[in-house]
Amino acid sequence: MEKKRLKSLAIVGAGGWGSALAACYGEVFAEVSIWAYSKEVADEINTYHTNESYLPGITFPVNVRATNSFDFLKTHDLVLLMVPAQHMRSVVRELRPYLKEGAVLVHGAKGIEKGTLKRISEVVIEETENKHPVMVLSGPTHAEEVAKKMPTACVLASPDEELAKKVQEMLMLPTFRIYTSSDVVGVEIGGSLKNVIAIATGIADGIGYGDNARAALITRGLAEMARLGIKLGANPLTFAGLSGMGDLIATCTSDLSRNRRAGIELARGTPVSAITGSQKMVVEGAHTVSGAYKLGQEVGVELPIVEEVLAVIEGRKAPQEIAPILMQREAQDELNYLEESSLNL
Repeated sequence: MEKKRLKSLAIVGAGGWGSALAACYGEVFAEVSIWAYSKEVADEINTYHTNESYLPGITFPVNVRATNSFDFLKTHDLVLLMVPAQHMRSVVRELRPYLKEGAVLVHGAKGIEKGTLKRISEVVIEETENKHPVMVLSGPTHAEEVAKKMPTACVLASPDEELAKKVQEMLMLPTFRIYTSSDVVGVEIGGSLKNVIAIATGIADGIGYGDNARAALITRGLAEMARLGIKLGANPLTFAGLSGMGDLIATCTSDLSRNRRAGIELARGTPVSAITGSQKMVVEGAHTVSGAYKLGQEVGVELPIVEEVLAVIEGRKAPQEIAPILMQREAQDELNYLEESSLNL
């Protein structure tokens, strides 16, 4: 791959995130091709240059073209995979025969696959038989703000630091700043668990708790994701960055956060099925929480916030029950999760 901006860009997934990137990159690439699962969405993008179902109020540049076929991937050296975590395996399995040899794949999903408990980069590598470089793009990136060209920073993680720098240069925009990282594990764990913590903070907000409770949940949620990440081999400092604290702040405090809104609705008594079934935009935390809990059990890491959110999602506890339980846990040292770190802190 040449170290320069490519003429064309391929995006798989026309949800909010994929559509936001298409709106931005359509202004700097000669062509942007985006795959949509729905023919109706593809037709709307091509006819009206809008996607009101997933990104209302945004108009796409005319050079953004949508399709329901994967044929267009055959000519692209860089492919952005922007589909929900739980659908990534089936989509990649379907598109794999169309990928150009050596094409770089950048995924933007935040979650842990149910059943296998794999991170999404592991899913993509497995389904492409390790024949393509795979990177992850993560961080505090509300699609609505990205599409409106509001200043945003995110992180691109890859074990190949040199290749990551080349992709960074191709995708960097004046209002979309990209940092690189070699810690794929840490970036993915941070991006996955922050959605679960956002549901917890939404529950606290919906109950009527204040800033103190929200700050406590965010901070202890950070400790939880770091504990799990460290156990899996992540760099502890990653969780102080954009895919850790940065994404937690945005997701746990913003009205744009689907996961926080889901927590608020749970606290108001809305059934889980109504929350997850009524939104076209996926509430990733509700799908990730069981996998995160099982992964923690598998590697011997305690995840109390994840455990309590899971109990609410599964209907075993009322939302009003979990905050007192979290506050009544046995007292311990605040930074005990760093004890397993290889850093000399």
